[in-house]
Amino acid sequence: MTQQRRRELLKAAAALALGGGLSACGESSPAETGVGGEGGAELEVIPRAQPQALSLPALGSGDAAAVFPASLASGDPSSSGAVLWTRLNPQQLQPGVDLLWQIAEDEAFTRPVVAGSHSLAALDPRHDGCIKLDTDGLLQSNRYYYYRFAYAGTSSRVGRLRTLPREDEAVERLKLLVTCCQDYTFAYFHAFAEMATVEADYLLHLGDFIYESAIAPLRRLPLPSGASYASSREDLLTIYRAHRSDADLRAALERHTLLATFDDHEFANDLYFDGSRPRGPDHPLDEDPVAMSAYVREALDVWYRYLPVRVRYRPKAAFPEVMQIERSFRFGRLAELALTELRMQRSPHPCGEGNFGQRQLVPESGCEARQDSGRTLLGGAQKRWLLDTLKGSDAQWRVLGLPIPFSPIRALTQPPLLYEVDHWDGTTAERAELLSALNGLPNLVVLAGDMHAFAAATLRDGYPDGPAVGVEFTSSCAAATPIASPINLPATLFLQSPSIVQNNPHFALWDGTRNGWLEVEFTPAACTVTMRAMLAQLPFANASTELARFAVAAGSTELRRL
Repeated sequence: MTQQRRRELLKAAAALALGGGLSACGESSPAETGVGGEGGAELEVIPRAQPQALSLPALGSGDAAAVFPASLASGDPSSSGAVLWTRLNPQQLQPGVDLLWQIAEDEAFTRPVVAGSHSLAALDPRHDGCIKLDTDGLLQSNRYYYYRFAYAGTSSRVGRLRTLPREDEAVERLKLLVTCCQDYTFAYFHAFAEMATVEADYLLHLGDFIYESAIAPLRRLPLPSGASYASSREDLLTIYRAHRSDADLRAALERHTLLATFDDHEFANDLYFDGSRPRGPDHPLDEDPVAMSAYVREALDVWYRYLPVRVRYRPKAAFPEVMQIERSFRFGRLAELALTELRMQRSPHPCGEGNFGQRQLVPESGCEARQDSGRTLLGGAQKRWLLDTLKGSDAQWRVLGLPIPFSPIRALTQPPLLYEVDHWDGTTAERAELLSALNGLPNLVVLAGDMHAFAAATLRDGYPDGPAVGVEFTSSCAAATPIASPINLPATLFLQSPSIVQNNPHFALWDGTRNGWLEVEFTPAACTVTMRAMLAQLPFANASTELARFAVAAGSTELRRL
């Protein structure tokens, strides 16, 4: 069943019955888009009740922290709904008791819109109590709503969601909070506490929602395996529970509807696939193909369960066809966001497989394979989808969300030229192909993560002085170690701001010393990006400061610092 057909059925059900329909995505292992095939399944349509026909406990009833320990979240909005997520404490489950849900127009729930119940009879213990409900087809476009869950007399906290505008809707303003990279053991989540107070439309997370390691003493996280790196489902669940238990992260996800992709640390550092075999060159399981494959399957499944995403997921399919998460979000006529992943389809590293340091600061003379024309990060199908989406869009702003920065970056101007080959500098021919194909496309903005540094750059069809194609803004990590931190020797010696900007003339700014996020605002006149910087290693909250602010006028590729 296609996505469009599924939406038509949901809307028809809502129109024909008093109860309408709600899609559930927590009990089996289906693709949330309704895609069948090997290991896939169609979504169940569950009857729902009119708001007045279902009695929920009053707001604040019961011990929400005990019953809903990770609170709730929304994500992957459509113009008529979003995916709602919560986690029920497995120890609180009672036989025959249904989960209740409710959506309203106001935070006090005095203007209810829709409500219903969800049976937990088939809840799989492997899902750790995680439940996702797809409300696509039930709500109106371009609106904020409030939602909650209830169970056995206990009401959850209240979440806020925002639906997308209709594709043809005139939109005057879109504000995204853009972030990435949170490591529970290496940093505190102060950034998310402040993001929860910022008025914005959506939260865009560009990957590394967790780190698979538990090696830092800042916040201890003992894994069931006793190891320092996750190697089992229970290890991964322990890490996700810890991240989602953080009050600051919970607050941000309660307040903002999430748009998310993944990068490597949801699985293993510098993950890639060698044919059908996942490789994590620094992971303890990498030398055991069977164990590594089983671990990555578990990591994909846990990511899918713990995030409010609507993606194509076939658990029993061969790698790398298990999960395709590329998807686009259309914000009326103002903007369209194409969101990708860069791990499942990529080529092996061109060099430096021996250890972590061999893939960073790689001399050009020692890695000529990075120029090979057959190398890819996207894979053929995702690359075609990406170009078709961006070039075929009639939205004013074309936005590309990448887990890894697009712009080349070299640490020195004279030999030995040094590069990071897990990034696009290890796949230079594909980058050149994409920039050439996008040359002439108006109003292209790339939003990227992973680097643990802030950056603003001009994208060029040929470096250093080819035609400008668009602009790129990179967010630093929300809660991990900035790349130019003193503990990141020797990288920090090469990655200080003055040398990077001098050695890479396409950069207007580089700062790898602080944590933070981007506030990206689109209007018909301009794209404005504010870089908010703070320190995540401090045990106490510290308010962010404005590191820099840039504007790009519609129809221009000129980065103007405000």
